[in-house]
Formats: sequence, structure tokens, C-alpha cells
Amino acid sequence: MRLKVNGQPVEAQEGSLLLDVVDVPTLCHHPHTETQGLCRLCLVEVDGRLLPACATPAREGMEVWTDTDALRTLRKTLLEWLALTTDLSLAPELQDLLASYGADPGRWGALTVRKGSAPIRDNPFFLRDYAKCVNCRRCVDACGDGIMGVYALTLENRGLLAHPTTPLDRPLPETPCVFCGNCVQVCPTGALRPLGLEV
Repeated sequence: MRLKVNGQPVEAQEGSLLLDVVDVPTLCHHPHTETQGLCRLCLVEVDGRLLPACATPAREGMEVWTDTDALRTLRKTLLEWLALTTDLSLAPELQDLLASYGADPGRWGALTVRKGSAPIRDNPFFLRDYAKCVNCRRCVDACGDGIMGVYALTLENRGLLAHPTTPLDRPLPETPCVFCGNCVQVCPTGALRPLGLEV
């Protein structure tokens, strides 16, 4: 099928998502999990509407814009708020995105929602450091429906206070966790990381 991306004709395979066709930043999307459309970094303009590229099927004749002034401003603001609320010191790809969009988190003042929380060391394999969590939910999905199906991780709270945790906030060894490491592998920020990488 044919569609237009930034005014140029592009071929797309039947059943593909816009993310398979366009080059836009993303955070919550991972090819091995089912998390889609949460971070909003991959928003594109389609026929005058903003849609997440990771959750929007490509269609014949679509006109897609990926890098308008409005989209750049939106991505810049989203990245600034991530930097304000989260310790991104172990997320070099996000730091690069902040720089490429000219993000200036300081223009919003000071806000440290999760930055002060201490890492949780409740098992011999990895840390849970929610100060570095951007709430992409990849780990929850990898532990649940996406890969393992053991549901040792869940979400707690809402909005800026939302973060992954264990059911009833129990130590990991008291959950169905089998310490497979899939949650660590899909984490983009080091919020879940092997012991020995403490920062």
C-alpha cells in the first residue's frame, strides 16, 4: 500500500503500524511487549489528528507528518517533564533526545516526584530503583501478558505518582517472580538493573 510521509510517497506492507514506516522517537514501545501509546513521544499527525505511531495501523492514502513544529514542541515538553520527575542518569538515549530537542526542564521550576526514592534491594539479582522509572510499563507487561505471564509486577498509584511495584508491595521473593530478568531487559532507564550497577 502507498501513503505519504512528510509529503513523500512511502510503501507499507499490509498490517504494518505507522511505527514500522516512520522514524519517530518512542519510549514505551518494545517489540517483545504489548505496551502501546502510553508515552506519547511517537505521536504523528494524520489527516489533522494526533495519533500514536506505535498503535496506529498504516492505511492506503494516509498523509502522515512526523516532525511539525507542534510535534517538536510536544515532544520537547514531554521530555522536559520526564527529566523533572525522574532520574535519567542511566538513560543515555533519553538524554540524547533531550539534547536533540533542545529540552530545558528548568524552565518549569523544580519538581522531584520520584527522584528521592531509595532503591529496593530485596533479592540477590537486581535492584528496583523507581527514582529512575519513567512509567513506561514495559516491565509490568513483560512480567504479565507480554512475555512471562507470572504477574509479579503491577502498577500502583496514578498520574505522576504511578509506578511499577509488586502485588501488595511484597518483596519480590514473596511473589510469583522466577527472576527470569525479562523486566530488566526491557527497562529503558535502569530503574530495574542487575546488582553491581548501583548508581
